[in-house]
Amino acid sequence: MASASRRSAPATPLSAITALRTALTRIDRGITNDRVQRKKAEALLAHLAAIPVAVLVANSQARYVDVNEGAILLTGYARRELLDMSVWDLTPDTNAAVGKALWQEFLEAGELAGDYDVRRKNGRVVHTTFFAAAHVLPGLHVSALASRGLLRQLRGPRTGA
Repeated sequence: MASASRRSAPATPLSAITALRTALTRIDRGITNDRVQRKKAEALLAHLAAIPVAVLVANSQARYVDVNEGAILLTGYARRELLDMSVWDLTPDTNAAVGKALWQEFLEAGELAGDYDVRRKNGRVVHTTFFAAAHVLPGLHVSALASRGLLRQLRGPRTGA
């Protein structure tokens, strides 16, 4: 039986968020001086860059404060554009009311997972699977999303009859 390295990039939204939550908690608990903070932040950013899914960090007002390359690829927006947006800017109009209710449920429950439609810059809607963790640090909430096509690629070809 092969074992995975603890340093390998997560391959699913759930494992991505779990690894990110662990890293953020370690940073929050372990900051003792600027040098330590800088090294841990650099390690976190390197980990975020390696995650093969879209990772978006939002504040409690649902405004994006950080995103990875996967989020840029998924949405079609530039990083600077995403950092000027909120969760609602990527939510199709037909899902806005449900999305706002889910946001409140998410903040109260601390975690949420399921399927979510994302509106790309070109107007096309992408169906995603997501896992989100609220309050990974006070006022910061992280979501990892993967399009169903990406998830199929990560799982590889199916074998069988």
